[in-house]
Amino acid sequence: MKQTITLLLMLITSYSVWAQKTDSPNKKSLKPIVIEGNVENVADGTIILLFNRNKPFKSYSYELSDTVKEGKFRIVHNPKNDDEEYNLGIATYHYGLNFYASPGSTTKVMGKGADIESWRVINDNPMQKIANDYRAYLDLKVPDYYEIRKKRDWMDQDDDEYPNVLKAYDDAQVKYAECMLEYLSDKPFNSVLLKQLCWAACHAYITNNENMKERVRQLLPKIPADCSDDEGTDLAEIKHFIVSKPKSLTIGDKMVDFLLYDHAGNEHHLTEFNDNGKYLLLEFNSRTCQGCMEHRQYDALNGLYNNHSDKVDIVMVNCDEPYFWKLQCKNAKKWGRDPWNEWNDMKSCDDVKQRYGSISGPSYFFISPDGTILGRISDKENLQKAIQKYFDLANIENKN
Repeated sequence: MKQTITLLLMLITSYSVWAQKTDSPNKKSLKPIVIEGNVENVADGTIILLFNRNKPFKSYSYELSDTVKEGKFRIVHNPKNDDEEYNLGIATYHYGLNFYASPGSTTKVMGKGADIESWRVINDNPMQKIANDYRAYLDLKVPDYYEIRKKRDWMDQDDDEYPNVLKAYDDAQVKYAECMLEYLSDKPFNSVLLKQLCWAACHAYITNNENMKERVRQLLPKIPADCSDDEGTDLAEIKHFIVSKPKSLTIGDKMVDFLLYDHAGNEHHLTEFNDNGKYLLLEFNSRTCQGCMEHRQYDALNGLYNNHSDKVDIVMVNCDEPYFWKLQCKNAKKWGRDPWNEWNDMKSCDDVKQRYGSISGPSYFFISPDGTILGRISDKENLQKAIQKYFDLANIENKN
């Protein structure tokens, strides 16, 4: 993916298949929530997924789905609680649409094209009304944000216009974050604004913008003292993001070491392959990201492993939350398992991603035998060609 920020946000609003809990038989029955979609330029058969947030955490559990037919879809969900937050997603798209809905209500969803995050939500939930007011303000201040992002996401990096589009997107991201903080400065605390403050903190973290971090710190007193800051909550993320971090590594830098764990719980170091005479392919990815796994370049990875294990080591840095990493350790058949190394730091690998500059989503780093970073690409670029370029390997096609 070519996102510089959003895919971390995608990690912040990850589409996770959380273990479902059985409702207590004594719990009161709540009226269903109806979601009715009316969208344009979305192909028939497109799968629309409904996720429910596992409050106070940032993960979501899958609930239901429907397919688009003649621009319409309809989902009826039986809520577990009065106060619920949801996310709509498209199975083949990496963004999501957050919204709030009350039991017994109908939510209208409207939009154009597959950029689901730009769709509109209308219902009578008080929190959704706050979210809509906030969205209207940002649309007024940065009206072309979603269009610029769409161009950046789908334009080929070899296109002559790509550098200009990338700069326009980076500028739009800065303006978006600044407008967000401006809006939050005179608003009372609520969960909608806490989520957006987390977004702004994330942007400041990725761009290492100390001025923006300070503006986030100035808004922290608005947050009530009883707001949870347990790992995985918005507040925990905010506090993590506004701590000053070292600059991300660039091409030509030496690897920086981190402690990680394999599926059996054994300790490993990122630099343990240095000076063994072999190259290292470092992959940052997430098994809970359906799109990341569907578009993963398996032929190139398997070809490299099957044909050149004597010349190259492979490590996948698994960036999933500890909860899901533990599930993956227990059930390789369900989650998938590669024959090469796969490690996680049991902390969602946030520090590892930041140091290596891999916040934006799946990416690959090419490391020399002495630990020097030779190059990096996103998962949208051709991995096979990059392997041939950086590792000087002629044949990496998978023969098995």
